[in-house]
Amino acid sequence: MARRFQFRLQTVLRVRELREREAKRKVGAKRAEIARLDQLSRETADEILRRQDVLRQRQREQVLAPQALIRERAWIAYLRRTVVERQALRAGLVKELETLQEELRQARKQRRIIEKLRERRWEEYTRDRKRREQAESDELARQLHVFNRAAEAPVAVQN
Repeated sequence: MARRFQFRLQTVLRVRELREREAKRKVGAKRAEIARLDQLSRETADEILRRQDVLRQRQREQVLAPQALIRERAWIAYLRRTVVERQALRAGLVKELETLQEELRQARKQRRIIEKLRERRWEEYTRDRKRREQAESDELARQLHVFNRAAEAPVAVQN
């Protein structure tokens, strides 16, 4: 009876798959964080444009409120600073993302190495199994041939 295929490094393959999955999760989380920052930056840029429009409209009015204008300009300056800070933060996150992507590539490579080894072992197993089955078939055919020849041979009578 032929034995079942057993890959001795299956546990190592599972560990490497888990590492790859974890690396994918980290890359996805970092991308989501960058996307969140980008969204905040877009919203802040829209807010700056709205505030500038309000400021222009107030300046067109005949009665100016200097304190309100100063507050609006200060608020716009603050918003611009936050955009610059987010850009710096984003640059750091992009560098971290590149590092995580490299880790993901390495994890994929390590998993793929074990998978290829498993594939080669599977091919060897199937090749050996076919060879054994063929040998068994050949042996059975020889035995049948000998049996048939023995049955066809004339029986020598002893006197």
